[in-house]
Amino acid sequence: MTILNIFSWITTIIAIASLVAAITPTPQGNWWLGKLYRIIDWCALNVLKAKEKHNE
Repeated sequence: MTILNIFSWITTIIAIASLVAAITPTPQGNWWLGKLYRIIDWCALNVLKAKEKHNE
Protein backbone atom coordinates (compact mmCIF):
# COMPACT_ATOMS: atom_id res chain seq x y z
CA MET A 1 0.00 0.00 0.00
CA THR A 2 1.22 3.40 -0.84
CA ILE A 3 0.93 6.48 1.33
CA LEU A 4 -1.79 7.80 -0.99
CA ASN A 5 -3.90 4.66 -0.47
CA ILE A 6 -3.52 4.85 3.31
CA PHE A 7 -4.48 8.53 3.26
CA SER A 8 -7.52 7.74 1.10
CA TRP A 9 -8.72 5.03 3.51
CA ILE A 10 -8.28 7.28 6.54
CA THR A 11 -10.18 10.16 4.97
CA THR A 12 -12.95 7.78 3.85
CA ILE A 13 -13.33 6.39 7.39
CA ILE A 14 -13.46 9.91 8.85
CA ALA A 15 -16.04 11.05 6.29
CA ILE A 16 -18.34 8.05 6.82
CA ALA A 17 -18.05 8.27 10.60
CA SER A 18 -18.83 12.01 10.45
CA LEU A 19 -21.90 11.34 8.35
CA VAL A 20 -23.16 8.63 10.72
CA ALA A 21 -22.50 10.79 13.79
CA ALA A 22 -24.28 13.76 12.23
CA ILE A 23 -27.48 11.96 11.23
CA THR A 24 -27.96 9.69 14.25
CA PRO A 25 -29.16 10.91 17.64
CA THR A 26 -27.02 10.25 20.69
CA PRO A 27 -28.24 6.99 22.27
CA GLN A 28 -29.67 7.27 25.78
CA GLY A 29 -29.63 4.35 28.19
CA ASN A 30 -28.27 1.59 25.95
CA TRP A 31 -24.75 0.63 27.02
CA TRP A 32 -23.72 -1.11 23.77
CA LEU A 33 -25.01 1.65 21.52
CA GLY A 34 -23.29 4.22 23.73
CA LYS A 35 -19.94 2.47 23.33
CA LEU A 36 -20.44 2.12 19.57
CA TYR A 37 -21.39 5.80 19.30
CA ARG A 38 -18.27 6.78 21.26
CA ILE A 39 -16.10 4.83 18.80
CA ILE A 40 -17.88 6.48 15.87
CA ASP A 41 -17.32 9.90 17.47
CA TRP A 42 -13.59 9.22 17.79
CA CYS A 43 -13.38 8.02 14.18
CA ALA A 44 -15.22 11.15 13.08
CA LEU A 45 -12.82 13.31 15.09
CA ASN A 46 -15.73 14.61 17.22
CA VAL A 47 -13.75 15.05 20.40
CA LEU A 48 -13.36 17.66 23.11
CA LYS A 49 -15.30 20.84 22.15
CA ALA A 50 -16.60 19.43 18.85
CA LYS A 51 -18.97 17.09 20.70
CA GLU A 52 -22.71 17.68 20.85
CA LYS A 53 -23.91 19.04 24.20
CA HIS A 54 -26.76 17.29 26.01
CA ASN A 55 -29.63 19.39 27.34
CA GLU A 56 -31.13 17.66 30.35
